[in-house]
This record gives sequence, structure tokens and C-alpha cells, in this order.
Amino acid sequence: MLKTELSIETIGEPNIQALSESEQRIFFETLFNSIMNLYQQNKSNN
Repeated sequence: MLKTELSIETIGEPNIQALSESEQRIFFETLFNSIMNLYQQNKSNN
């Protein structure tokens, strides 16, 4: 089973809704790609 711990530090109160639609899309695409990269790295290590 994949077990990865991430630490996220925020300053203030993050609000995804405050981003424009294109910025939200980029944010979620970047997040998804990071998750997929972690999965691929873990998969190749096992």
C-alpha cells in the first residue's frame, strides 16, 4: 500500500475560490501531477 506523508504549511486562510478559473485549473492540474509522480516513483521502487 502507498504510504507517503506530506507536510503543508499555510499562511493565512487559503481560499481556492479566490483564484480565477484558469488559476484553479492550473492548481489542480499541478496537484494531480504531483500525486501521479509520487505514485510512479513509489511504484518503480517496489
